[in-house]
Amino acid sequence: MPKPERKPGDKGFITHMPKSKEDAVSITNQIEAKGRRYSVGLMQITSTNFKRYGVTATDLFNPCINLSVYEKIITDCYQRGGTLKRALSCYYSGNFSTGQQQEPAFSKTSYVQRIGYSPADTRYAVPGTRDDIATPAATLKATPVDAPPRPRVVWPGAIVRGVPAQLRQKKAATVYYPAQVVRGNRDVTTKEEEK
Repeated sequence: MPKPERKPGDKGFITHMPKSKEDAVSITNQIEAKGRRYSVGLMQITSTNFKRYGVTATDLFNPCINLSVYEKIITDCYQRGGTLKRALSCYYSGNFSTGQQQEPAFSKTSYVQRIGYSPADTRYAVPGTRDDIATPAATLKATPVDAPPRPRVVWPGAIVRGVPAQLRQKKAATVYYPAQVVRGNRDVTTKEEEK
């Protein structure tokens, strides 16, 4: 949201929780008509990436397409950045440094910290690419015999929802959950999911 339109205390973004795919498409059309940047779907693909990857907001409500575009973006970031930390920053912000900077709005943690990246343990499984298939075996490094049998699984210590405690006013923030979740080509109500 442009600064002149913000109210005191606004952060410059609005979260929408549409009740259906049709509502979601309508909301993205309204945002797009205003010429604003926005993110869509499971992996929150930013509108600045749509043209580059040949998709629309409506396409990205399909989780398979959304994940496919995510894979292309994160692979590109990893190939250009050379490290997982830089790739994660690039995915978050489009550059290799912003995602590594501490943010006051998130208890002075960086994006890469919030999603579980730990510089103390740099052993991560990174998916291969088609380019790897063409690489001759002689140029690949052998995995040591004493390597751990499984990749490290990182679970977050906490999940941040809504407004961080330091930014809340005296009243407790109200958290709204959608009445239904849109998956694939059909709506699944939350009651149905609880079964």
